[in-house]
Amino acid sequence: MDEYMRILLEQIHCVQAREMVGEEIRNHIMDQAQAYEQEGMDRDRALTDAVRDMGDPVEAGAALDRIHRPRMDWRMLALVGLLSVCSILVHIGVGGRQEMLGGGYGWRHGVRVLMGFGLMLAVYRLDYERIGKYAKGIAAGCFFMAWAVSVMEIGLNGAGWWISLGIFGKISVSDLCYLYIPVYGALLYRYKGKGYLGVGKCILWMSFPLLTLRASCLSAAVLLSLVLMAMFSVAVGKGWFAVSKRKTLAVFWTVFGLLPIGAVVFAVRGDGLALYQTERIKAFLGEESSYLDYQRKMIMEYAKSIRFIGSSGRELTDLSSINNDHLLNFVANDYGMAALLFIGILLFAVAARIIHVSCGQRHPLGMMMGCGCGLFFEMVTAVDILHFFGRIPSMRLFLPFFSPEGGGILVAYLLAGMVLSVHRYRNIKGCGHSV
Repeated sequence: MDEYMRILLEQIHCVQAREMVGEEIRNHIMDQAQAYEQEGMDRDRALTDAVRDMGDPVEAGAALDRIHRPRMDWRMLALVGLLSVCSILVHIGVGGRQEMLGGGYGWRHGVRVLMGFGLMLAVYRLDYERIGKYAKGIAAGCFFMAWAVSVMEIGLNGAGWWISLGIFGKISVSDLCYLYIPVYGALLYRYKGKGYLGVGKCILWMSFPLLTLRASCLSAAVLLSLVLMAMFSVAVGKGWFAVSKRKTLAVFWTVFGLLPIGAVVFAVRGDGLALYQTERIKAFLGEESSYLDYQRKMIMEYAKSIRFIGSSGRELTDLSSINNDHLLNFVANDYGMAALLFIGILLFAVAARIIHVSCGQRHPLGMMMGCGCGLFFEMVTAVDILHFFGRIPSMRLFLPFFSPEGGGILVAYLLAGMVLSVHRYRNIKGCGHSV
């Protein structure tokens, strides 16, 4: 049997698949040999016949190689590629009409997008199980680095925590914190079957978004918290921790849904936040807010002149430059509502594709990491669109793949690469494979 297995496994090119395939084939041979023994054969004869039943090892190995081979998700790659092209064209066009951005703005953005796309393909080649294997160490490193940067913070435009990454410019750490999403998915997987102790540890690891508050970015902390809470709920709902699903989720959402709201209200009443943060929160609470009134007035005013196709002919002089808060407003103003709808549909299509691919994974680790990324893309796109229509106040959240800042570009393509990696190994990593 050893010689047969050696020849068979030599036909499988993917090294990661050999261990899983070898285990499955050996188990199949041993099960068949046991059946022959029960029919009266001696052990050696039963094992020989079981191996012979498997057929030619070269042909069997070649057939298994075709099945257990890394796969590219060409649909998602095409969607991301289309979004990348649209992003470059939008910034070249819109940037060309905004003299304050300077010459070559659109082309500089194009270089960042192309670099991000290349980085996505590089991440696609990596084995996502490495994150699962070292999840606790990576998460601890995230906490430490966030703490270290908070000590050496660089203030910029009212927000702290900025890191210089060459051509990507100064990147907000609050944007980089979204990379914690797949890490948290791996942590959830590591605590499978750990009962209420595992539940408690996963909740403690969920405290990471609190660090983004130090970066003066409350909106990023809230969005990241919601994504992590949704991932935790999915894990509990799937019975990962072997605890009472209903009771655990009821207590969790009562405590961690109501307490944060109470804490925010207390912070607002006690002047514990920056003025602009307080104004935004007051707006969400339905209280009078000069910040929201001004933003909504300007957005609604400009919306009246937006055409379905083509430029409105107006200059958005009362809005800040083409930044994270108002990117979609500039797009609709210069290209029409049709362009906005097209971008929104593409972004939601990417999020839907991510969730669909992730839910189809046999390996729960890949499923959870991918679903977390899909939920993030879905939520942040919805928030940006709601802001465009003036339904919510301005928030410092980037539009995936369209962000004019290097941090948003970097994070979007890194998360997309992680999802492609999950799909790449969907036929290689089985349910029983452990990290």
